[in-house]
This record gives sequence, C-alpha cells and structure tokens, in this order.
Amino acid sequence: MKKLLSLMFVTAILLAACNSSEMSITQVQKIPPKVQESIDFLDKDDKLQVVNDSKSDVKYIIIQSAGTVTAELEERENILDIKLDTENETNSELKQHVFKVTRGDAQYDSINVKINGQDTPIDNSTGF
Repeated sequence: MKKLLSLMFVTAILLAACNSSEMSITQVQKIPPKVQESIDFLDKDDKLQVVNDSKSDVKYIIIQSAGTVTAELEERENILDIKLDTENETNSELKQHVFKVTRGDAQYDSINVKINGQDTPIDNSTGF
C-alpha cells in the first residue's frame, strides 16, 4: 500500500512539473500557415512586427535584418523585455527573422522591444 501511495505521489509531482510552463523565445524555421498569412498582409518596409495568436497566447516577433539575429527575454515587474541583437549586417538584402514568444506562467501587461539595446517601437501589430 505504501509503495502504491509513493508511486502515485511521485507521478503527481512529475505531472505537475511537466504542466508548469516557462516563458521562452525561439527562432522559427517553419512558420505556421496562419502566421504566414498575417505576415503576408504586413507592410514589407516595417522593421519590427508582432503577430498575436489569441488562442494559444503566443506572439510571433518578425524583424527585418540583413544579418543574424539573436533573442532573449527578461521579465521585470509587469513588463516583458524582448532583446534582439543583430550582427554581421554586411549584406544589404533584408531577411525576415521570426521568433515565437511563449508566455508560460509569466505575468506582464506590456512588451518593450530593444534592438541592439535601443528601445524600438513596433511598426505593426496584428493577430488571428
């Protein structure tokens, strides 16, 4: 009986740990079709765009850059800082870089995007 209770307790802990979600940002290689449809309607001259997926509470950050882009998140008080750094911008051809931001358990009301340390306004925001 003790073994069964111990096994159930350990299983409950593991399931609870698997359900806790952390805030994350990852670069997307294969853009979901609904996101691509939203991107297609955005102005190609906009440097920074956001597409919100209201069903899953996920945001897609689209940045146009001639080089590589790295990203990281930082939560402070009720603000989510999305830090994007561009490097190797020797090529003059702009490319779209798409990042998926998962909210997880984070509690924030606003987003602040910094490109190379500079606060940058979002040119266009849309959702589906």
